[in-house]
Amino acid sequence: MEANEAALAELGLSKNEAKIYLFLLKKGSTTTGAIIKETNIANSRVYESLNTLISKGLVSYTIEKDGKHFQAAEPKKLLEIEEERKDKIAKIVPELAQLQKLATSETKSAIYEGFEGFKTAFKKIIDDCPENETIYILGFSEPPYADKSLRTFISNMNLKSAEKKQKLKILLEGVEKTGQGLDRKREKYTETRYMPKGYISPAAIDIFQDYIYMFVWEEKPFVFMIKNKIVADSFKNYFEFLWDMAKA
Repeated sequence: MEANEAALAELGLSKNEAKIYLFLLKKGSTTTGAIIKETNIANSRVYESLNTLISKGLVSYTIEKDGKHFQAAEPKKLLEIEEERKDKIAKIVPELAQLQKLATSETKSAIYEGFEGFKTAFKKIIDDCPENETIYILGFSEPPYADKSLRTFISNMNLKSAEKKQKLKILLEGVEKTGQGLDRKREKYTETRYMPKGYISPAAIDIFQDYIYMFVWEEKPFVFMIKNKIVADSFKNYFEFLWDMAKA
Protein backbone atom coordinates (compact mmCIF):
# COMPACT_ATOMS: atom_id res chain seq x y z
CA MET A 1 0.00 0.00 0.00
CA GLU A 2 2.79 2.41 0.91
CA ALA A 3 4.48 1.78 -2.47
CA ASN A 4 1.23 2.63 -4.25
CA GLU A 5 0.85 5.81 -2.18
CA ALA A 6 4.40 6.83 -3.12
CA ALA A 7 3.68 6.18 -6.80
CA LEU A 8 0.52 8.29 -6.64
CA ALA A 9 2.46 11.05 -4.88
CA GLU A 10 4.82 11.15 -7.87
CA LEU A 11 1.76 11.77 -10.05
CA GLY A 12 0.89 14.85 -8.00
CA LEU A 13 -1.49 13.47 -5.35
CA SER A 14 -1.01 14.46 -1.72
CA LYS A 15 -0.50 11.75 0.90
CA ASN A 16 -4.13 12.04 2.06
CA GLU A 17 -5.48 12.05 -1.50
CA ALA A 18 -3.49 8.93 -2.35
CA LYS A 19 -4.65 7.14 0.79
CA ILE A 20 -8.33 7.99 0.18
CA TYR A 21 -8.17 7.05 -3.52
CA LEU A 22 -6.60 3.66 -2.72
CA PHE A 23 -9.15 3.07 0.05
CA LEU A 24 -12.04 3.78 -2.33
CA LEU A 25 -10.58 1.47 -4.98
CA LYS A 26 -10.48 -1.33 -2.41
CA LYS A 27 -13.73 -0.53 -0.61
CA GLY A 28 -15.97 0.59 -3.45
CA SER A 29 -18.77 3.08 -2.87
CA THR A 30 -18.82 4.41 0.69
CA THR A 31 -19.56 7.42 2.88
CA THR A 32 -17.27 10.02 4.38
CA GLY A 33 -17.83 8.46 7.80
CA ALA A 34 -16.32 5.17 6.67
CA ILE A 35 -13.42 6.98 5.00
CA ILE A 36 -12.65 8.95 8.19
CA LYS A 37 -12.89 5.85 10.37
CA GLU A 38 -10.79 3.55 8.17
CA THR A 39 -8.08 6.00 7.05
CA ASN A 40 -7.68 7.89 10.35
CA ILE A 41 -7.57 11.16 8.46
CA ALA A 42 -9.11 14.20 10.17
CA ASN A 43 -12.62 15.20 9.07
CA SER A 44 -11.61 18.50 7.50
CA ARG A 45 -8.73 16.87 5.61
CA VAL A 46 -11.01 14.15 4.26
CA TYR A 47 -13.50 16.67 2.86
CA GLU A 48 -10.66 18.77 1.42
CA SER A 49 -9.01 15.76 -0.21
CA LEU A 50 -12.29 14.43 -1.59
CA ASN A 51 -13.03 17.80 -3.22
CA THR A 52 -9.59 17.81 -4.82
CA LEU A 53 -9.94 14.22 -6.05
CA ILE A 54 -13.36 15.08 -7.51
CA SER A 55 -11.91 18.11 -9.32
CA LYS A 56 -9.21 15.85 -10.79
CA GLY A 57 -11.81 13.36 -11.97
CA LEU A 58 -10.46 10.59 -9.74
CA VAL A 59 -13.52 10.39 -7.47
CA SER A 60 -17.23 10.74 -8.13
CA TYR A 61 -20.25 10.42 -5.89
CA THR A 62 -23.93 9.54 -5.79
CA ILE A 63 -26.52 10.81 -3.36
CA GLU A 64 -28.25 8.09 -1.36
CA LYS A 65 -30.72 8.21 1.52
CA ASP A 66 -27.89 8.36 4.06
CA GLY A 67 -25.93 11.03 2.19
CA LYS A 68 -23.17 11.08 -0.40
CA HIS A 69 -21.48 7.86 -1.41
CA PHE A 70 -18.04 8.24 -2.98
CA GLN A 71 -16.35 5.93 -5.45
CA ALA A 72 -12.96 5.92 -7.14
CA ALA A 73 -12.58 6.35 -10.90
CA GLU A 74 -10.95 3.54 -12.85
CA PRO A 75 -7.13 3.58 -12.52
CA LYS A 76 -6.76 4.26 -16.27
CA LYS A 77 -7.95 7.79 -15.43
CA LEU A 78 -4.47 8.32 -14.00
CA LEU A 79 -3.05 7.70 -17.46
CA GLU A 80 -5.41 10.25 -18.95
CA ILE A 81 -4.40 12.84 -16.33
CA GLU A 82 -0.72 12.20 -17.02
CA GLU A 83 -1.24 12.60 -20.78
CA GLU A 84 -3.12 15.86 -20.24
CA ARG A 85 -0.31 17.12 -18.02
CA LYS A 86 2.30 16.20 -20.65
CA ASP A 87 0.30 18.05 -23.30
CA LYS A 88 0.13 21.16 -21.11
CA ILE A 89 3.86 21.02 -20.45
CA ALA A 90 4.59 20.57 -24.16
CA LYS A 91 2.58 23.71 -24.93
CA ILE A 92 4.48 25.93 -22.49
CA VAL A 93 7.99 24.55 -23.15
CA PRO A 94 8.65 26.92 -26.12
CA GLU A 95 7.67 29.92 -23.98
CA LEU A 96 9.83 28.71 -21.09
CA ALA A 97 12.75 28.20 -23.48
CA GLN A 98 12.35 31.79 -24.67
CA LEU A 99 12.44 33.02 -21.07
CA GLN A 100 15.64 31.06 -20.52
CA LYS A 101 17.08 32.54 -23.69
CA LEU A 102 16.32 36.03 -22.42
CA ALA A 103 17.93 35.29 -19.08
CA THR A 104 21.06 33.65 -20.47
CA SER A 105 21.60 35.82 -23.52
CA GLU A 106 25.27 36.69 -23.41
CA THR A 107 26.11 40.37 -23.44
CA LYS A 108 29.54 41.74 -24.21
CA SER A 109 30.62 45.33 -24.64
CA ALA A 110 33.73 47.28 -25.56
CA ILE A 111 34.80 50.88 -26.05
CA TYR A 112 37.34 51.93 -28.68
CA GLU A 113 38.92 55.37 -28.26
CA GLY A 114 40.90 57.61 -30.58
CA PHE A 115 41.42 57.30 -34.31
CA GLU A 116 43.33 54.02 -33.93
CA GLY A 117 40.51 52.57 -31.85
CA PHE A 118 38.06 53.84 -34.45
CA LYS A 119 39.97 52.00 -37.19
CA THR A 120 40.20 48.85 -35.08
CA ALA A 121 36.41 48.79 -34.60
CA PHE A 122 35.77 49.18 -38.33
CA LYS A 123 38.19 46.38 -39.14
CA LYS A 124 36.57 44.12 -36.54
CA ILE A 125 33.21 44.55 -38.20
CA ILE A 126 34.61 43.40 -41.54
CA ASP A 127 36.60 40.56 -39.95
CA ASP A 128 33.78 39.28 -37.71
CA CYS A 129 30.97 39.62 -40.23
CA PRO A 130 30.77 36.47 -42.44
CA GLU A 131 30.86 36.56 -46.22
CA ASN A 132 27.56 37.46 -47.91
CA GLU A 133 26.13 38.67 -44.59
CA THR A 134 24.19 41.95 -44.45
CA ILE A 135 25.41 44.93 -42.42
CA TYR A 136 22.69 47.46 -41.55
CA ILE A 137 24.06 50.99 -41.30
CA LEU A 138 22.66 54.28 -40.08
CA GLY A 139 25.30 56.46 -41.72
CA PHE A 140 27.12 59.52 -40.48
CA SER A 141 25.29 62.81 -40.80
CA GLU A 142 26.69 65.50 -43.10
CA PRO A 143 29.06 67.44 -40.76
CA PRO A 144 31.22 64.48 -39.61
CA TYR A 145 31.42 63.03 -43.13
CA ALA A 146 32.82 66.30 -44.44
CA ASP A 147 36.08 65.35 -42.71
CA LYS A 148 38.38 64.15 -45.50
CA SER A 149 40.22 61.57 -43.39
CA LEU A 150 36.93 59.97 -42.29
CA ARG A 151 35.58 59.95 -45.83
CA THR A 152 38.74 58.29 -47.22
CA PHE A 153 38.88 55.77 -44.42
CA ILE A 154 35.25 54.66 -44.83
CA SER A 155 35.67 54.27 -48.59
CA ASN A 156 38.77 52.10 -48.08
CA MET A 157 37.01 49.97 -45.46
CA ASN A 158 34.02 49.44 -47.72
CA LEU A 159 36.36 48.16 -50.42
CA LYS A 160 37.60 45.52 -47.98
CA SER A 161 34.00 44.69 -47.09
CA ALA A 162 33.23 44.19 -50.79
CA GLU A 163 36.01 41.59 -51.01
CA LYS A 164 33.90 39.45 -48.63
CA LYS A 165 30.75 40.31 -50.60
CA GLN A 166 29.19 41.78 -47.49
CA LYS A 167 25.96 43.54 -48.36
CA LEU A 168 25.63 47.06 -46.96
CA LYS A 169 22.18 48.56 -46.45
CA ILE A 170 22.80 52.21 -45.59
CA LEU A 171 20.38 54.90 -44.47
CA LEU A 172 21.53 58.49 -44.97
CA GLU A 173 20.04 61.94 -44.80
CA GLY A 174 18.76 63.24 -48.13
CA VAL A 175 21.38 66.00 -48.17
CA GLU A 176 24.05 63.29 -48.41
CA LYS A 177 23.14 62.31 -51.99
CA THR A 178 25.98 64.39 -53.37
CA GLY A 179 28.48 63.47 -50.63
CA GLN A 180 28.45 60.15 -48.88
CA GLY A 181 25.64 58.92 -51.10
CA LEU A 182 27.76 59.53 -54.20
CA ASP A 183 30.64 57.54 -52.68
CA ARG A 184 28.35 54.67 -51.75
CA LYS A 185 26.75 54.61 -55.21
CA ARG A 186 30.06 53.43 -56.66
CA GLU A 187 30.17 50.38 -54.37
CA LYS A 188 28.97 47.09 -55.84
CA TYR A 189 27.37 45.53 -52.76
CA THR A 190 25.88 48.68 -51.26
CA GLU A 191 22.25 49.77 -51.33
CA THR A 192 21.46 53.26 -50.09
CA ARG A 193 18.23 54.98 -49.13
CA TYR A 194 17.57 58.47 -47.82
CA MET A 195 15.63 59.94 -44.94
CA PRO A 196 14.51 63.55 -44.40
CA LYS A 197 16.96 65.76 -42.54
CA GLY A 198 16.91 65.20 -38.78
CA TYR A 199 15.97 61.50 -38.91
CA ILE A 200 19.54 60.23 -38.82
CA SER A 201 21.44 60.00 -35.54
CA PRO A 202 24.62 62.08 -35.19
CA ALA A 203 26.35 58.78 -34.39
CA ALA A 204 26.74 56.19 -37.11
CA ILE A 205 25.40 52.75 -36.17
CA ASP A 206 26.38 49.43 -37.73
CA ILE A 207 24.35 46.29 -36.98
CA PHE A 208 25.10 42.73 -38.04
CA GLN A 209 24.30 39.36 -36.48
CA ASP A 210 24.47 39.92 -32.67
CA TYR A 211 26.57 43.09 -32.84
CA ILE A 212 25.82 46.80 -32.62
CA TYR A 213 28.62 49.33 -33.18
CA MET A 214 28.02 53.04 -32.46
CA PHE A 215 30.56 55.43 -34.00
CA VAL A 216 31.00 59.01 -32.80
CA TRP A 217 33.34 61.22 -34.81
CA GLU A 218 34.69 64.03 -32.65
CA GLU A 219 38.11 65.53 -31.97
CA LYS A 220 38.76 62.27 -30.12
CA PRO A 221 36.61 59.64 -31.90
CA PHE A 222 35.22 56.69 -30.00
CA VAL A 223 33.15 53.59 -30.71
CA PHE A 224 30.85 51.70 -28.36
CA MET A 225 30.16 48.02 -29.14
CA ILE A 226 27.42 45.80 -27.73
CA LYS A 227 27.09 42.09 -28.46
CA ASN A 228 23.62 40.87 -27.57
CA LYS A 229 21.22 39.06 -29.89
CA ILE A 230 18.04 40.53 -28.43
CA VAL A 231 19.35 44.10 -28.57
CA ALA A 232 20.74 43.58 -32.08
CA ASP A 233 17.43 42.17 -33.31
CA SER A 234 15.63 45.22 -31.87
CA PHE A 235 17.99 47.55 -33.73
CA LYS A 236 17.45 45.58 -36.95
CA ASN A 237 13.68 45.92 -36.57
CA TYR A 238 14.09 49.66 -36.02
CA PHE A 239 16.35 49.89 -39.07
CA GLU A 240 13.85 48.01 -41.27
CA PHE A 241 11.07 50.33 -40.08
CA LEU A 242 13.10 53.35 -41.21
CA TRP A 243 14.20 51.56 -44.40
CA ASP A 244 10.59 51.11 -45.46
CA MET A 245 9.98 54.82 -44.90
CA ALA A 246 13.10 55.94 -46.75
CA LYS A 247 13.42 56.78 -50.43
CA ALA A 248 15.96 55.43 -52.90
